[in-house]
Amino acid sequence: MDSVELNIPEILQMPDKLYLIIEQLNNYRYFLLEGGRGGGKTQGVGRFILYLAEKYKLRVVCGRETQTSIAESVYSVLTDLINKYNLYFDVLASKVTHKETGTDINFRGFREQGRFNIQGMEGIDIVWIDEGQAITKQTLDVLIPTIRKDKAKVFFTMNRHIEHDPVFEEFAGRPDCLHIHINYDENKYCTEALRNEAAICKAKSIQDYNHIWLGQPLTQTEDALFGYQELVDTKHNKHIATDSYGMRLAGFDVARFGDDKCTAIIIQQMGALNWEVVYVDEWEKQNLNFTTGRILSTCNEQSVDRAAVDIDGLGSGPFDTLSYGRRDERFVGFTNPTLGSKVNKDYGNPRTVFAYKLRELVSNGHMVMTEPGLIRELTTLKYTYDHQQRKVLISKKVMKDKYSVKSPNKADGLIYAVSLIGDVITRQARQYFKQPAYSQEGDILADAGIR
Repeated sequence: MDSVELNIPEILQMPDKLYLIIEQLNNYRYFLLEGGRGGGKTQGVGRFILYLAEKYKLRVVCGRETQTSIAESVYSVLTDLINKYNLYFDVLASKVTHKETGTDINFRGFREQGRFNIQGMEGIDIVWIDEGQAITKQTLDVLIPTIRKDKAKVFFTMNRHIEHDPVFEEFAGRPDCLHIHINYDENKYCTEALRNEAAICKAKSIQDYNHIWLGQPLTQTEDALFGYQELVDTKHNKHIATDSYGMRLAGFDVARFGDDKCTAIIIQQMGALNWEVVYVDEWEKQNLNFTTGRILSTCNEQSVDRAAVDIDGLGSGPFDTLSYGRRDERFVGFTNPTLGSKVNKDYGNPRTVFAYKLRELVSNGHMVMTEPGLIRELTTLKYTYDHQQRKVLISKKVMKDKYSVKSPNKADGLIYAVSLIGDVITRQARQYFKQPAYSQEGDILADAGIR
């Protein structure tokens, strides 16, 4: 697309790739502009909003997840453009108003001091969410339904952070969202200074270059247990089941909270060291009789040899019925108490111990998984350190309250299944132990006729 052919005003000068937001404005409700640094995303949206503000009376909100001062917003971007092109706006301390059309442009953080700041969003015409990679799913779930005008438009500008940024997950691929990825090398207005910075970064670290300048998401954050790509790559670890193996272990996570789901994960032993996730299932929270029956039928139908059920919450009911009531010896309870430092000097509880056992299996190429939902949940697992400097997985409740991350039920189900591997390996190893010499002496004496 050639910008000259469009015969556009100077205020609308932007990378050619971004002219789609002008051409397609009436065809979409959401506009997701993402990519690396220097792509012109913020400038493009800012210019377009100012252009529209001069033509129509609009209510515009420019926001981000949190905003402690006006300096953290796109206020300076807009005011610089207003001054550069001598536009007819009143630039006030906390908002911008057009002197003729009456357009109001306000700036806010959508979540301040733990509360949502979304009052008055019902009548908004345009919402511009900058730094969209920082928006949490919880904020999206509250914010989006409040934008009620049929013809309202929502713009997201962002440099992706991780593989599953909530904004990207929600809007990329939606039929009512125009998604544009743009980098500095597609922006003819990118300065020579920025291009030099990109070249220097590329020479130093191709990984940093790909993330910062090409907009590729990080494969793993600093406190994450798993990176996305390494989990996807486990598909290359596939093995054909070896004779005398094939043991199936299951992990069941029973829903505790309102939006949780019950989950079943089954892994199969494909060799002495190799395991594969062969079954993933989840169902809505039901009464305990239903859940107990579902667990039992899954184990029977999938030929499960051993199964671990989380018994710290509602799972204790089904476990008691299956293990004690039915006397089914396949079932063991998984509980997650704090471990004493003498018991484990590296990890603070069993959930963390076996999460790192899973980490070891993945790193050594001994685990295979392909189910996207399971992989996505595993990438959300984060760790911290306790007062004894031992690693501890951040609890589900904290992940939900602090990071607005959906409960990782599938990930926990896999951790529970992995907790059974050690017992299986021990039992199998015993088959090959040679009988100690002293225990054979009795047979030798007996053969000699000595009793």
